[in-house]
Amino acid sequence: MTLNGFAAAFRRHFPDILGRPILVALSGGADSVALLSLFHESVSDLGCVVSAAHVHHHQRGVAADGDAAYCRELCNRLGVKLVVEHLAPERPRGTSPEAWWRRERYRALEAVRERLGCAAVATAHTRDDQAETVLLKLFRGSGPRGVAAIRRRVGLVVRPLLDVPRAALREYLAERELSWREDGSNADLAYPRARVRHGVLPAIVAAFPHAPEHIAAFASSLAADEVLLSGLLAEHGVWPEVGRPVPSALVAALPAPLLRRWVLELAGRLPLAEPPSRRQLDGVSGMLESGQPAAVDLGRRWVLRLRGNTLLLQPPPIQPFAPRPVALPSRVELPGGFVGVLGGSLSPSARHRATLHSRLRERVVSWRSVVPGERFGGAAVMRRLAAKGLPAQWRQAWPVLLAGDTIVWLPAVGVAEGWGEDGAEGVAVGLEEPWERHDR
Repeated sequence: MTLNGFAAAFRRHFPDILGRPILVALSGGADSVALLSLFHESVSDLGCVVSAAHVHHHQRGVAADGDAAYCRELCNRLGVKLVVEHLAPERPRGTSPEAWWRRERYRALEAVRERLGCAAVATAHTRDDQAETVLLKLFRGSGPRGVAAIRRRVGLVVRPLLDVPRAALREYLAERELSWREDGSNADLAYPRARVRHGVLPAIVAAFPHAPEHIAAFASSLAADEVLLSGLLAEHGVWPEVGRPVPSALVAALPAPLLRRWVLELAGRLPLAEPPSRRQLDGVSGMLESGQPAAVDLGRRWVLRLRGNTLLLQPPPIQPFAPRPVALPSRVELPGGFVGVLGGSLSPSARHRATLHSRLRERVVSWRSVVPGERFGGAAVMRRLAAKGLPAQWRQAWPVLLAGDTIVWLPAVGVAEGWGEDGAEGVAVGLEEPWERHDR
């Protein structure tokens, strides 16, 4: 791995980022240390002032603390700004640990990127990571979209080392006498990736030395195909949203390759742990061809249902919850995957938003679910929610915002009389819906 090679590849793949600040996701492992050093040494060539972010997962005790300390020492030595973000060690019950930590990690990195004004987040995925991911996807029965594996760029996340073998980065570090941290969990064979990394892939390489290179090239070709097919799908596809069915004939008319991608695209918009399996994909095809089955659970009780001539997306039901007092400003997770936001600037994913009177700051504020039979603005809450197209699965426990014991905001419906904004002093409030929060 040479500086010239790194800079040339970066200019070729990410010309729009040249001359703009970039944030490196720094775990302390060899690959991320090499990426940080490459950017640091290439600043005069690329013009990208580099900062770093370390996400502390609080999962490995003193070892994780040691990773954070090492990252601080390294960044101090290089003169690079470092931000350390901490994740809550507890995760929601019933969630995949890997999927949860990955989602939260990228959310934390995006928050730092926005705060520092960086053009992109750079992660240190290598060619070996790509080969491992392709094999894992194949073994789990993924289709072409899944086997395309790690993309070089997704939104504001870039992977400058995706063509570089892991060994080349270690040689680079050895030449500069740079150390790194080893994560013991990477060798824990209880994890599927560790079994592929330390058992399956080495056996393949022993028989076919250039296999990682060829596997990564295969993934790159599939990714290019997916870009083309995704463009066609964008032209011809329609997707149901919660409360908004679509004509089934429009989906049934898609050619089989696009129909499978349609299901995967729909699933990608939902907070699922894994993409739909082959059986689920076949189930959707059968439902559109013959009406059987009448519904397919895409995962976590998100159901795609054929009703008459329409396709409905039905979310998992949520359970009513008692009042949860919150401070201003705040961002709080609510049952069912909703997120309530008070004060500050609202994220684009807050579909429901309003501005309330400034006296809200003087009151005890809380979120709770609706209560059967209660009224808002002179009409039954349930009827008003139904009129807005909210599904029955959500109407029974839809979040509302209280000041004391009074509903001041019913998301999707409106603000209570007398609680409207009072100019610049008003309090911004928002509610994010579950599928909008999924990190695709």
